Amino acid sequence: MRLRVVVCFLAASAIWAVPVCAQQEIKAPFGMQWGETPARIREVVTKAKAKITGERMAGRRDVLEVEGIVQEGLKRTLFYFTENGLSEIELQYEREGWDDTRVAGWVGSIKRQADLKYGPGRLFADERGNTDGISHRLQGWMWVQNFVSLRLVYYSAQKGEEKLKRVSLHYCSQ
Repeated sequence: MRLRVVVCFLAASAIWAVPVCAQQEIKAPFGMQWGETPARIREVVTKAKAKITGERMAGRRDVLEVEGIVQEGLKRTLFYFTENGLSEIELQYEREGWDDTRVAGWVGSIKRQADLKYGPGRLFADERGNTDGISHRLQGWMWVQNFVSLRLVYYSAQKGEEKLKRVSLHYCSQ
């Protein structure tokens, strides 16, 4: 009887210890590694036949702006370097001709995929406003693991007939 109670307890404990879904590790996109140098990223970009369209400083970080990385809807990629090491990759997507409903559905799909891979994301921004005749919306979700995070950001702005809709994924170390 005593052995049966212990076995039942261990079996019940094992059920609670198993995660509902295994979480994947958040990694830098394109098979890159955190801390890679700007020279290494330039080499990879050149081999991929993409083009560096700008270099600048953003606070204390160096930024390489790249266009031409082949991925559906990817407009540009920003590589951020802190102390000469890769610390963030921002993927900026724009879908020409997509209405608000299609973009919202696409953002929802990206969020669901990230939730399945990394666990439930946390909403960190949900703002709407109208400033100087520009109607805008900002939504953002975040997934964090150890020293790496992924942020999904949707931003839209409209003034008259002029519209901007951008979806970005920010992979950050530290």
